[in-house]
Amino acid sequence: MTFKPSAESASEAAGYPPAAASGLRLGGFFLLTYGISWALWLPLAWWTPPEVVRQFLLVSGTFGPSVAAAILIVARRGPAGLRAELAKQWKWRLPFPLWVLVLLAPAAIILIAVAIAQGLGAPVGEWNDPAQLYLTIPVFLYVVVLGGPLGEEFGWRGFALPRLEQRLHPIAAVILLGLIWGLWHLPLFCIEGTVQQLTPFTAFLAQTTVTSVIYGWLWNTTKSLPAVVVIHAATNTTVGLLPVLPDAAHSMIPLWTTISVAAVIALVLTIWTRGRLGYRVDTASAHPSP
Repeated sequence: MTFKPSAESASEAAGYPPAAASGLRLGGFFLLTYGISWALWLPLAWWTPPEVVRQFLLVSGTFGPSVAAAILIVARRGPAGLRAELAKQWKWRLPFPLWVLVLLAPAAIILIAVAIAQGLGAPVGEWNDPAQLYLTIPVFLYVVVLGGPLGEEFGWRGFALPRLEQRLHPIAAVILLGLIWGLWHLPLFCIEGTVQQLTPFTAFLAQTTVTSVIYGWLWNTTKSLPAVVVIHAATNTTVGLLPVLPDAAHSMIPLWTTISVAAVIALVLTIWTRGRLGYRVDTASAHPSP
């Protein structure tokens, strides 16, 4: 099957070929996303404000993708169009086993990877007290709202991915989005105390790329914004609680084994779906707006 953008009468009326107009909107989204987030994050690379201001800027920057998507949708279709888009994506009624997978798969991947790392002789790292396991729930809820997923996923998967998949093969679309997603974090590598500042950039970029394949499959399969928000939050929560990052593991091996296990899963999904990653053309997805 050939993956091509659909024609849009509004684009033709503006004097642009459909593919060019689609590309302009995607380019505008990425520029606006980077502009919003980097404007909030970059000052923190050389400025140390009060902690409340610092946290406000860090958290606000994570909403760049979703805010950019909302701005573009409202500019083209008005507030009613934004409400309709959110209502279409706000799907909670998914099979129960899928919710179990979404919630527990990140922890399973990391536990397998840590076990492999220890088998390779990597340091054990610092495990959290099992008696404090109940804290996972409030941490997870915090991460959902303020840790990135809610601020990012409406933009990355809800807006950008469907439009990329109209222009590119699904595999190329998710890999390109994973690279753009990873590079978007670049200012955070210059800010003291962030997860990114403690993580080698190459490992982080590899992680967003393979994760983008998995999230892309989940999005294409469900078209559910809550599903991708939850798996993103489960991933971030698990990474923070288990000894996988270099500062907790005292080694790079657990991080690279985690990326490797995720890459194997991404490869299996790619082979299993014959490269489509659940992508299918239907009336709703063939004509994304704006």
